[in-house]
Amino acid sequence: MLLLLSPAALGQTTNATHGLPTPGLMVRLHEPWPRSLGRLSLTAARAVRASPNATSVEFASDAVGWQRLWAGGAKVELLSSNLTEFYVQRAARELQEGRRLAEHRSPAAQGSAEVELSGSMGGFYTNAEVEKEMARLQTLYPTWISGATRVGTSRRGVAINTWCVTEGVTECDKASERPTALFTSLVHSREPATVMCLVHAIRVLLRDAANGRPRALHLLMTRKLLLLPVANPDGYIWNEVHRRNGGGMKRKNGMSTCFQRDSENDGVDINRNFGFKYAYDSVGSSSNGCSEEFRGAGAFSEPETQAIRDIVQKHRPKAILHWHGWGNDIAFPFSYDWRAKMPAADLGMYQEFASEMAVANRYASGRAWESVGYTTNGEADDWGWGAEGVVSLTIEVGNSRDSFWPPPARILPIASENVWPAHYLAWAIGPMLQLDALSVAAGASKGQLRLVLEMQNNGLSDFGGAHSVCVNAAPTSAAIADSHGWTVQGAGKACTSTQAALKARSKVALPALLLELRTSGTWVELTLDAGMRGDDFVHTSAIRIHNSEDTLLRCGALCACPTADATRFDYSYECLRAVQPGTQCALPKEAHVGSNWASGVLDEYFVFKATQYTKGGRCQVISTHADTLIAVYGQCGRFGALEVLGFANSEGGRQADVTFDCQAGKQYYFFWNAEYMPGRHSFTIKESCSDYSCARAHRSRSMVRRLKRRTT
Repeated sequence: MLLLLSPAALGQTTNATHGLPTPGLMVRLHEPWPRSLGRLSLTAARAVRASPNATSVEFASDAVGWQRLWAGGAKVELLSSNLTEFYVQRAARELQEGRRLAEHRSPAAQGSAEVELSGSMGGFYTNAEVEKEMARLQTLYPTWISGATRVGTSRRGVAINTWCVTEGVTECDKASERPTALFTSLVHSREPATVMCLVHAIRVLLRDAANGRPRALHLLMTRKLLLLPVANPDGYIWNEVHRRNGGGMKRKNGMSTCFQRDSENDGVDINRNFGFKYAYDSVGSSSNGCSEEFRGAGAFSEPETQAIRDIVQKHRPKAILHWHGWGNDIAFPFSYDWRAKMPAADLGMYQEFASEMAVANRYASGRAWESVGYTTNGEADDWGWGAEGVVSLTIEVGNSRDSFWPPPARILPIASENVWPAHYLAWAIGPMLQLDALSVAAGASKGQLRLVLEMQNNGLSDFGGAHSVCVNAAPTSAAIADSHGWTVQGAGKACTSTQAALKARSKVALPALLLELRTSGTWVELTLDAGMRGDDFVHTSAIRIHNSEDTLLRCGALCACPTADATRFDYSYECLRAVQPGTQCALPKEAHVGSNWASGVLDEYFVFKATQYTKGGRCQVISTHADTLIAVYGQCGRFGALEVLGFANSEGGRQADVTFDCQAGKQYYFFWNAEYMPGRHSFTIKESCSDYSCARAHRSRSMVRRLKRRTT
């Protein structure tokens, strides 16, 4: 039944005097989406973005968002007027069903040695249960995980504890030579799925090592992982005490900041309390003590942010991963202002890391203003990178239906899809040798393939010794012929001579490898093994190249097929043909002066080439309705757009309007988002110049032609 209630019927309004957040609701929004969706409710727009093909979405909302959706003519269904009770009842139903199913499990399944990823608070761990689980892991793997180390004390006297994972835990008490990463969760205490992700990622790593898997063993021997599972113990314990069965909505810490003492609205938002660009403006954080984004009395005023700062400054990690919820996206610096400058190489690194971390779970990525359309300041990633030079990323787990307290049945799936991102970043803090690209070189005879492989140390540490690369060909698909720079070891194997060390984030192209193809129209199957001389660990990749004329003659970087396995590399012209124009910055749609048309449902990239002014030109791109986000970039990299020149969204009911300097002959890239409104939507591009220094491009060309005529 579709329950349509007016806002007045809910009896819930914003406390205008104190700015108190309104009670939470769980709602379902049905198609057709209302116009200006993002202006009515950013949460609703975010939910639709996460499920662009859905006919309805569920999400947590406050009463203000509900009022705006109602007034905007939305077809909205009230699932619960009490968000906490909704979470509690949903969890109770699932847990009861789980117990019923457990009674009918086979004896073998009941006797499994694997401990269930589950706690007593609506399926999630309590603070004490987190400590108990970490102690269990320490007992089970005493040489790989340390006991708890107290790194701080909360406002209410609770220990802020870390654990350390590495081979030989004596490495944990010092700034060791092993590359280090810091993982945090529960910075926001109403996001319990985050701690389940952290615990599960470590469980899988330790279990794999115990089972003798080389990758896990090598990672433990060469990396150090610091774990901060409960970064905000006061807020999390408050939720446990007041909402024992889950669903507590306190986000902030234990500081008294609001007139409503010891409430969900009390406290400092830890993720607005870091020292880089702290209080940059009151859009990305708030000075109101009752606001969910209250930034505190000053930078690092809170013991929780002090603890994270002290860990970073003592152990000097190369990377930090913060788990948050929800959104199914990966965020990275800088998010305090779209104008914030970052060198293209650094931004490209973040885009590449985020892209490869999301290879299996397909999470979106970008800076906050790119991914969700708004800015944040005083937050952890900006501080980590901007102040400490540490690669810092945030991963938002769960979808809008999961919301802040996902149903118990979703705990393990969410945690499982976040194992790879955590393990990837753990690898990336050290040297990480991998296949970066392949291409087909000219000069091969019919039935042959000259293959150029490009290797990359995609890690943050130097690959410090001589290494070699070996390629093995499946005998049914190809044989390896004599190739300069390679030592052929039979028809199916060839190895390079010793390769020099590779600096962090550097690449090298190997000599061309000549292959004799067995048949056409099939896949050429290879395996690539790369390792350091004297090292017992080998990086292995599987390579498949489609043996077709189009692939061999017409392919480029976009022929690399997306796969859920980061160790597999498929290369085919069919993959390029499957890429929809506009879905990637590297394959944009064309735009021109005048009216252009874009999708309302898809995020799209456009390329525009200025033509009118060689000097003093100004270009303007304007949306024709108030449902858009537009960003303009000066260049496009392999993993995303670079050099931001302008940004605008539809906040305040206005049309998105971006004006930027432009020059004839240069290309500019637009990112377009129409908040997933069905149909086609238009934007207009104009070129103008009102400055005394204006120089028209066509006049310059005419002058050149006249000069040529005079000289002939």
